[in-house]
Amino acid sequence: MAKPIAVTPTYASGDLARILEIEQRQVEDTVADLSEEQMMWRPNPKGKSALDILWHLAYPQLQHPKPSSKAEALKGLRAAYAKLQRDIATSRKLDEPVTWWTGEVISYRGVVCGGDSSPQLPFGRVSLSPSGNGRG
Repeated sequence: MAKPIAVTPTYASGDLARILEIEQRQVEDTVADLSEEQMMWRPNPKGKSALDILWHLAYPQLQHPKPSSKAEALKGLRAAYAKLQRDIATSRKLDEPVTWWTGEVISYRGVVCGGDSSPQLPFGRVSLSPSGNGRG
C-alpha cells in the first residue's frame, strides 16, 4: 500500500519541485498494481484509459506516438518529470515567456501549472509536456 503524503502544506508552500515529486509518486503509486489490460481499459468508447492519461501527461501528442505499454508510458513520464525538475532548478527558467496552446503568451511557470501561475493546482492540471508548449 502506498504511504500517505501530506499534500496541502506542500501546495501552500509553492515549492514546485516538491509538489511535482509528490505528484509523480502519486501517479506511479496509482498505476503500480494495474495490469497491461487494466491500463488499456476504457470506461466507454470515448473515455480515456490509464495509458492514455499517462501519455497525455508525458508527451506532446503530435510529436510522439502513444506508448504501447505501461513500462513505456512510465519511462516517458519519468523523463518528462526529470526534465521539468531540471527546468525548475534552472535560474529564471520559470519566468521565461512561452506561447501557450491557446496562443496566449504566459510564463513557463504557467506552463508548469497548467496555464495558471498558482502552484496549488491538482495534478491533472500540471503540464509535463517535454516541449514546454503546454500541450500534455
